[in-house]
Amino acid sequence: MMSLQFNQQSKIMQLSRPHRVIPWFAVLLWCSVVMNSTKVGADQSFRFGTGGSAGSYFPIGSLIGVAINQQRIQTDTGDLVVIPQRSSGSVSNLVDISQGLLEGGLAQADVVSFAYEGKGQFENTAMDGKLRTVGTLYLESMHLVVVADSGIYGIADLAGKRVSVDELGSGTQLDVDPVLAAYGMTRDDIKPIYLKPVESIDRMRRGLLDAFFVIAGYPVAGVRQLVEDGVGRVVDLQGERIVKLTQDYMYFTNHAIPKNVYSNEAEIPTLSVPAQMIVHADISDDIVYQITKTLWSDSTLSALAAGHPRGADINAATALEGVGIPLHPGAVRFYEEQGYDIRSLAQ
Repeated sequence: MMSLQFNQQSKIMQLSRPHRVIPWFAVLLWCSVVMNSTKVGADQSFRFGTGGSAGSYFPIGSLIGVAINQQRIQTDTGDLVVIPQRSSGSVSNLVDISQGLLEGGLAQADVVSFAYEGKGQFENTAMDGKLRTVGTLYLESMHLVVVADSGIYGIADLAGKRVSVDELGSGTQLDVDPVLAAYGMTRDDIKPIYLKPVESIDRMRRGLLDAFFVIAGYPVAGVRQLVEDGVGRVVDLQGERIVKLTQDYMYFTNHAIPKNVYSNEAEIPTLSVPAQMIVHADISDDIVYQITKTLWSDSTLSALAAGHPRGADINAATALEGVGIPLHPGAVRFYEEQGYDIRSLAQ
């Protein structure tokens, strides 16, 4: 029996190894073919919210979609067809799932918990009856990217600077606030700008931005290019205040971006949060069971490992770490069949 319980101090899945990355034009072409070939009334669509092009949600979500579609999961109306959709990220995915605009999506564990419980920006809009989880995929790293020759070497140095905190609807934006608060700051102490990561990267390259945050699985291609071009630099997030954040904020974990990811000779200490797969509570148990089974199959895990640098960190041994809302009954069936101990998880 496996007993998997979340330890907020654990350093999950910190692996660094070379990978063969599938060209993303191929994934984009596949997505286009799927969306244009789905027969309305013949197949059942499963709209799957991912993220923007600069982060890890879209490529990883697309790979998962390919894997599920290859399994040809049968429904009452035909094959299940997963359609990955670009989005603004965690917050927008959860809102769209709750409103029936998506059947599933990817989201940060902390944002999932807030949405489920109706906390923070989700106050008076609790989604407890609409959101269920399939499991945790991997850890996302908080990146603080600054102009290479700037005098910004930590959070306190952001005071008065032009800082993108990601777009509205992103999980990054939600997590910037507690990080600033750890240094006695709020957004009023910076010049906040709300941009997608790809737009932040462009503005920094044009000298119109001093810094930006993005929470994503490394490497973020645009960030790596900024560093290689001598335009940007990824800042260490460490020290007593950062450690205290992991103690006060359940879903933050101390983490490190490995050497050579961003031309860095040493690891870059930072914070991380789990990325999870979420589905609507009303999706049929059998469909979610088949999706969960496919997600953790050897063929899917091999495709993820080959297709994205964080893909090898996605494994069934950590599937229930950081899960703070109830599993979907279809996922429960899979985990119980595999001998997981789920008694300590939210019901």
